[in-house]
Amino acid sequence: MEVTMKGLKLKHMAWGTLATILSFSCIFSVHAGQQMPSAVKKVVMASPFSPLIMPMAHILEEGLLDKVSKKVELVTWNTPDQLRAMLTRGEVDFVSVPSNVAAIFYNKGVNLSLARVSIWGVFYLISNDPSVTSLSQLKGERILVPFRGDQPDLLFQVISQSQGLDPLKDFNIQYVSSPLDVTMSLLAGKVDNALMIEPAAAMALIKAEQKELKFTRVIDVQKEYASAVGNNRGIPNAGVAVLPAAKKKRAVVETFLKAYDQSVQWTNENPKEAAELAARHIQGVNAKAFENALKYTDFRSVSGKDAQRDLELMFSRFLEINPKSIGGNLPSQGFYQ
Repeated sequence: MEVTMKGLKLKHMAWGTLATILSFSCIFSVHAGQQMPSAVKKVVMASPFSPLIMPMAHILEEGLLDKVSKKVELVTWNTPDQLRAMLTRGEVDFVSVPSNVAAIFYNKGVNLSLARVSIWGVFYLISNDPSVTSLSQLKGERILVPFRGDQPDLLFQVISQSQGLDPLKDFNIQYVSSPLDVTMSLLAGKVDNALMIEPAAAMALIKAEQKELKFTRVIDVQKEYASAVGNNRGIPNAGVAVLPAAKKKRAVVETFLKAYDQSVQWTNENPKEAAELAARHIQGVNAKAFENALKYTDFRSVSGKDAQRDLELMFSRFLEINPKSIGGNLPSQGFYQ
């Protein structure tokens, strides 16, 4: 298989270390083999830095879309501005995205649909006190939380309130802009407790161990959420949206969704290989971190329609706390595919 990166044809390449993971963005292209007569010119998939990249990378490297497209690309997005550009310029067909972010753009008029929910749990509270088993034990403590007003913050508020705690009064919450900021603070010894997202949590724990710092996952947010809302099917964190560019490519959409389901299953059955694959596509993350993260990631592919009840339950809670987090309203029926 020949891989193209920004116009250069490469068969093997040793990637240099970049200053920061979250600034990394690259494009991989694979030329298709045998194709259907109606094969389109190009299909573009997009994913953030997360386990979500694994099934898309598998689709790319196994050529699972080669029969319906002459070229397949996988791009990464790292910032809201990059994602916004992808969603509005019509250059991307399928994007891995947090479910509430998909709802925001849908409510703003972007003709997308959430076709799959595949991440059902990636949040953990990390502490240097292994005796912590409940949020009440952390009253008065400082806790780092990434992405104010977004999923991590809102989920923390939902579970805190369900336990009779006021998240903004009973804890000393310090908001930071990204999981990378959380990791840096933990490793610098500036904080004892933090809400983390996989695979950033796995990376932080590996690096902490190397520095002989004793941090561990003490609270499983997924279990706390299940108790809070009375739903043990998981948290519908993220999945794949079909964008306007793909809406008219029926054969492409059907082939992609089938391939995506297969690739999620492959990821679960082959965690070591999936981790190595992800590490090849995101510079600065070693395979061990991704493999460890998969042990703490609820990864399963469910259609948007089948996940609708779970999504609306979570969206309803978010709507009460921060309406902007889902675009002001519950998405209409057309959102769920």
